[in-house]
Parts: sequence; structure tokens; C-alpha cells
Amino acid sequence: MPDMKNAMERVGFKGSGPEGGRGREPGGPPPSGRTENPFPPGYPQYLTSDGHTRVELVTAEAEKVAARFESDKLKRNQLRSFYDHAKRQLQRLKYGAPFAEIHPEIARLKAFAADRSARTDSALPWSFRQFIDRNVDALKDEASFSKGFMPHFEAVVAYCARIA
Repeated sequence: MPDMKNAMERVGFKGSGPEGGRGREPGGPPPSGRTENPFPPGYPQYLTSDGHTRVELVTAEAEKVAARFESDKLKRNQLRSFYDHAKRQLQRLKYGAPFAEIHPEIARLKAFAADRSARTDSALPWSFRQFIDRNVDALKDEASFSKGFMPHFEAVVAYCARIA
């Protein structure tokens, strides 16, 4: 095996990480940039005790998350691809698909975020990956998705209007 390693190093491959499209360890924080937790303790909390969407979720909390995404250089097309996927699942729910059927499709957002955050070319910011992971993990039922996550995600997208 040492011979193979030496041969690979001679042709330009160094270390165990791949060259090109994927350079970070999957799931790990980026090698540089901000990695501190951008979310308050207990985030996300979607609903009030009465089962209604919390007002702060679609106002102050969404604005704060959007500001973080802007400062971390999230691109609009990255944001929209995740939002559009979630929106399609909401449409399926409204047309009668049971939550149990769409929940795996929503959960796939975590895999998409893991893949795209590990890329060296046009990587997702760490804060956006954490946003997706935390919100997908918080989904337990139809109400948490349709009355919590989706209004919150929609508000975040709206506050991200300045992102190019």
C-alpha cells in the first residue's frame, strides 16, 4: 500500500481527501469561516401551546437567520433549490398525500445539504446546513411541517431578498 501512496503523490494526489469537487469531510465543519452555532437554544420551536404558528418564527427569528445566510454568502439559487423541494412536498400534502409518504422526501433535504456543504466548488455555508438539519429533525407530524417549518422557511426566503 505504501507504493500506491507514493505513486499517487508523484502524480499530484496528496493526502486522503479527493481533489476537485469534494474536499471536506462529510458532516464536518468547513475548514475556515464561521462555525459557531447561529441558532438560539431550543431552535426551532414552531408552534404555540394552542397549536398556532409562533409569530416570532416568521418575523424576528426568520430575519435573523436570513441575515446570517447573507453574511455567510449563501447564494440565492442554493436557497431556492432547497425551498422549492420543500414547497413541492407541501403541495403533495395539500393534494392528499399522507405525511408519512412525504416525510422521507423532506428528510432527503439533510442528505442534499450534506452533499452540497462538502463541495469545494460553491459549497453551502455551514449555517445553512445547520438550518436544514435542525429543521428537518424537528419535523414530527403534518402540523410541524405545514404550520411550522414551511411558514418559517418561506419567511427566511423572503428576508433573503437581497441575496444575489
